[in-house]
Amino acid sequence: MNVRRIAANLTVDLKEFVRNKAAVFWTIMFPILLILLFGFIFQDEGDINYELLVQDKDSGNWSTALTDVINETDLFDVKMVHPNEDPEDYMKDNNANVLIIIPEGYSDEVNYKLAGLSDDGPVNITIMYDPTQSSSQTKIQILDSIIQGVNKGIANTTDTIGVNAETTVSEEFKYIDFFAPGIIAMSVMATSLFGSVTINTELRQKGILRKLATTPITRPEWLMANIMYQLVMAVISTSAILLIGIVVFDLQPHFNLFLPLFVLLTVFAFSGIGMLITRFVKEAQSAEAAANAVMFPMMFLAGTFFQLEMMPDFLQKVALVLPLYYINEGLRDSMINLNFDGAWFNAAVIGVFGIIVFILGIFLTKWEEE
Repeated sequence: MNVRRIAANLTVDLKEFVRNKAAVFWTIMFPILLILLFGFIFQDEGDINYELLVQDKDSGNWSTALTDVINETDLFDVKMVHPNEDPEDYMKDNNANVLIIIPEGYSDEVNYKLAGLSDDGPVNITIMYDPTQSSSQTKIQILDSIIQGVNKGIANTTDTIGVNAETTVSEEFKYIDFFAPGIIAMSVMATSLFGSVTINTELRQKGILRKLATTPITRPEWLMANIMYQLVMAVISTSAILLIGIVVFDLQPHFNLFLPLFVLLTVFAFSGIGMLITRFVKEAQSAEAAANAVMFPMMFLAGTFFQLEMMPDFLQKVALVLPLYYINEGLRDSMINLNFDGAWFNAAVIGVFGIIVFILGIFLTKWEEE
């Protein structure tokens, strides 16, 4: 091997890289974004504080004491729910995964049991939970330990307080059922975003975009054709995910019109974002780096792999402005929870976003300037 030729070729590559200011910027900025992102998410991993809903229908001394004990652990941020609220509807409306219901007459039943006037077994509280979310299982385990501690503190020979666990879904779901909608959303996002970036940069390098101005095709027609191509690719990837999930992991999704609707809206939104990126970032290498900078934060901040409550509060607020968050939530509402009101809301949000991006793409795509 000729060291001089290797060194000369390396020198040429490095000079080309240094001359491409955008590539230099994104090469440095992308890993910085990743370390900041994961650092903020996991810096307080050992000091997690979960939100916990409590509906106290008793308001007696023992129900108040139980709520105080849960709150004093510093593991939960207890939020009280009005006794007249429907617990299941409240959980859906507030994207909650665990709610404790302390029944009416709870304190009296505990007093009767402690006085030896009742031997009907433990006095049960009800824990409603969403089995598709991993943090709900963690919460239940912590609550079980707390309740066992309360039973020991009462110093009775038998358990005074018991737990009746109820799921908020009508069927038995697993974590894969929570995970699959996020993977579908992420896959369609990546396919549409990078497909659009690749097509635009390739056509620009070949000089085809400039020549399109001399053809009868209009910008909206060309953009629509581009998006329809990305839609075909998205349907293929979505079908593959669902097939593998059902066959290999016993995935149990509910199929309805929302699935194709969200796939379509995702393609519109992220194909449009890809077109906007290539409008402002000309070089192929820089455009792909910019697309990565858009995609990776969304993957980890928008609830694709884990619940938002595992992140710091300010990052949870950031998630609410990310389009992928509404796609994730909409797919889970429609495929798992059958919360169609929530699905329609999320579809409306991402639909408005997609329309805005598409219109911007029409006005900002200037063939004659390419």
